[in-house]
Amino acid sequence: MVPVVVVNSSLNSLGVIRSLAHGRMPIYLVATTRRGPAAWSRYCHFERIPSLVGRDLVDGLIDISRRIGQRPVLILTSDAEVQTLSSCREEIAPYFRLSLPSKELVRTLADKTLFQTYAEREGFPVPQGISISDLCDLALLKTLALPVVIKPGDKTSVLDGRVERAVRADTLESADAAARRMLKRANPLLIQEWIEGADTDIYFTLFVCDSASRATAIFSGRKLVCDPPAVGNTAVCVAAPEIADELETICEQFIARVGYQGIGSIEFKRDARDGKFMIVEPTVGRTDWQEEIATLCGINIPVITYATELGHAAPAASAAKAPAAWCSSFGHRLPRAALPRGTQCFDGYFRLNDPLPGLYYYFFDEMLRRVNGLAWRMLRYPERVCASVAKHGVSLSNRPKL
Repeated sequence: MVPVVVVNSSLNSLGVIRSLAHGRMPIYLVATTRRGPAAWSRYCHFERIPSLVGRDLVDGLIDISRRIGQRPVLILTSDAEVQTLSSCREEIAPYFRLSLPSKELVRTLADKTLFQTYAEREGFPVPQGISISDLCDLALLKTLALPVVIKPGDKTSVLDGRVERAVRADTLESADAAARRMLKRANPLLIQEWIEGADTDIYFTLFVCDSASRATAIFSGRKLVCDPPAVGNTAVCVAAPEIADELETICEQFIARVGYQGIGSIEFKRDARDGKFMIVEPTVGRTDWQEEIATLCGINIPVITYATELGHAAPAASAAKAPAAWCSSFGHRLPRAALPRGTQCFDGYFRLNDPLPGLYYYFFDEMLRRVNGLAWRMLRYPERVCASVAKHGVSLSNRPKL
């Protein structure tokens, strides 16, 4: 069978690999290090490359394709990879099967400020917003109704850890201060009017399209918990069949209007004031953080993507044995009252049939992160840490002997 190559070793990639395992094709994971959960899955072969951006990514992928000896299907899971390979698509095309929208469309959909302008021009439902690229533009804040949400236009600045994913501001003063702080690390910014509603009012539609811009798979889901609340990543999600027709109609109109190809998704939020759905943002050229929920509910988008790239008929959707919920980690409390009766909950990291990613994440990665955090706090606030330890009954000067 033609192999498939998945880039990056994140939780997103892990869900993609476990989904692809149903297709029984050879799966290769490409990353810079094994320090990522997906690299420990029993379903993939690990391949190391120097970087997941720029020239190193392109050269590393071409080398892997040559060593495999075939032209694999390529699945991307991060915005930085999409930006690199979109600009080098002619060079990568002889070595991989990868469908992307046009270069200009990738650029427009990946940048929040450009998409805001595009959506307003094309009549897609988005909140009122402004683009800020200079301190002088902050005067435009007065044109928006409060509260507002402030986001960097380029998502890669969030992945690099340079800036927050989003900041909510309830007053003009706090919005001005947050925008000034964010402009030092990211430019431009998008500032939108806040869409009223809870985390449970956030929905998403995942899809993959063929070369004729026809959706070969489409799935709608609902977030139940975000981390952090209101502005964070999906922590718990389920299928949303009760609203799928409405969301998928908007998505199909979007796909046809832009001439979309490949994997993508759109995130929505239902405005609690009037019940209308507003587009929060699209995802272009890659799988989504919660992509595996579709597989758990019977629509295996990674396998359908593989078939679409090879020109094969998409596998039929399978009926799930029970309602499914996907949880990014067991550290999140499940909202049992919001789950359908008999819902089977799946931890994003740990599975009995593929245990190593979960063991790595929970017993090594998380422990290392906590130790590093404690060490950092100890260096910066030694008095506070010592006081906290003493408060809980353990003296640093009188430790118990082993």
